[in-house]
Amino acid sequence: MAKNIFLPLESLRGFAAVSVALFHFNVGSSFNNSFTNNAGIMVDFFFVLSGFVIALSYMEKIKNCNDLVSFQKKRFWRLYPLHMVMLLIFVLLEFIKDFLTTIYGIEVAVPAWETNNLNAFFANVFLIHDWVLPYKTFNAPSWSISAEFFTYAIFAVLLFLTYGRRKLLITTLIVSIIIFGIFISSFRFSSDEMYGPLRCLYCFFIGALFCCFFDAIRNKIVFSSSIPSLIFLLATILMVSLKEYLFYEVIPIIFGITILFLVLTDENQTINKILSNSFFVYLGTISYGIYMIHLFVWQTIIRIQRFILDVPTEVDSNGAITLVYGDIFIADFVTLLGITVTIFLAHLSYKYVETRFSS
Repeated sequence: MAKNIFLPLESLRGFAAVSVALFHFNVGSSFNNSFTNNAGIMVDFFFVLSGFVIALSYMEKIKNCNDLVSFQKKRFWRLYPLHMVMLLIFVLLEFIKDFLTTIYGIEVAVPAWETNNLNAFFANVFLIHDWVLPYKTFNAPSWSISAEFFTYAIFAVLLFLTYGRRKLLITTLIVSIIIFGIFISSFRFSSDEMYGPLRCLYCFFIGALFCCFFDAIRNKIVFSSSIPSLIFLLATILMVSLKEYLFYEVIPIIFGITILFLVLTDENQTINKILSNSFFVYLGTISYGIYMIHLFVWQTIIRIQRFILDVPTEVDSNGAITLVYGDIFIADFVTLLGITVTIFLAHLSYKYVETRFSS
C-alpha cells in the first residue's frame, strides 16, 4: 500500500495543475466555470499535498546536517532547471515586446521592463522573488516555487530538530499553523510580498500535520468504501467553487482531510482505481511542467490571435488583455488546443529538462 497510495495523489496533482492553467485562460469557454474561475487556490492544494508527501517520505530520514543538505539539494535540482529555462524564455519575450513597441508602436498592457526589470530578474535567479517583491514578475506562477523552495528548507530544519520526537514535531506544526493562520487572517496583505510565503508555510504545515495523523492510524483505519473519499473530493470542488463566500483558512484544512481520507481508502476501491489510471498519474508526473509552462502557452496564443489573426480583445479588471470570442465552440477549441500544447510541452520538459537533473 505504501507505494500505491502515491498514485491517486499524483493524479490529483495533475488535475490541480490543469485547473490552474484553466484559471489563467478565462475566455468564456465551457471549461470556464465557478470551479476553474477560482482555481488559483488550487496552488494551495499543491502546498498541502507537498507537505503531506514530503513528510511521509522524509519524516524519519533527516537525522543530521548531511541529510538536511542532501534533501535541499534534491529539492533544488527538482525545481530550479525548469524555473531557469522559463525565466530565460520570459526574458526573451520581454526583449521582443520592447522591440515591437519601439519599432511598430504596438500597445501593450504593461510596458517592457516596467516590472520585469533587472532587480526582478536577479530575485528570480535566486528564487527569492516571492519573499522580496510585492508583485509577480516574468513567469508569474513561479511565485509558488520561490515560496515552496524555502518552505522545504524550513521544514527540513524542523524535521532535523525534532528527529525521534514525534510529539514535539506535531506540537510545533500545530502551533505554527495557528500562528500562520492568525497572520494571514489578520493582515490580508494587499501585495504578494510575504503573503505568498505565509500561504505556503500554512498549507505545507497542514499537509505535514495530516501526514502525522495518517502515520499514526494507517494500520488501524482503512476505509472499505469509496464514499468517504468521494464526499471530501466533492467538498473540495464545492469549496473552491464557493471560495469567495468562505474563510480562506478553512479551505487548506479541507484539502488535508481529503488527502487523508483518500490515502486511508483501500487501494482496491473504485475511487483509487480511477485515480490510479495511467494517464491521470502521468498528468501528475508532468504537473510541474504544466504549471510552469502554461502561462507562456496562453500568452503566445493571445499574441498570435491578437496581432496576426486580429481577434478582438478587452482589458480585464487586473489590466490584463484577454481575447473575446463570439462563439463558445471557438473558445472551447482554443482552450483545448492550449491545454494540449501545454501537456505536450510539459512532457518534453519532464523528459529533457527535469529528469536530467533530478534523481
